[in-house]
Amino acid sequence: MAGTTTPAPHPRNLARTLTRWQGRALLTWARLLQRTVAGLDRKKALTARRNQAMRAAHTRGIHRDTIGLSSETVRKALKGESTSE
Repeated sequence: MAGTTTPAPHPRNLARTLTRWQGRALLTWARLLQRTVAGLDRKKALTARRNQAMRAAHTRGIHRDTIGLSSETVRKALKGESTSE
């Protein structure tokens, strides 16, 4: 019987494959963190920025009924309280 005709994997190729696999695993981990932990922080920051813009519009004469959110949310935002979002 003859031996196999497929060559054995070269150690350099194996190291490159392992490095790429680790890179993909780290990228998956980064995406997971972005969607969970960083996503919550980003949402809080965007909500705070939105509330600040609503307060600025209200001080410049825009009535709170025309802002377009629920009256409770607008009332809390204009007072500087945390909203339920």
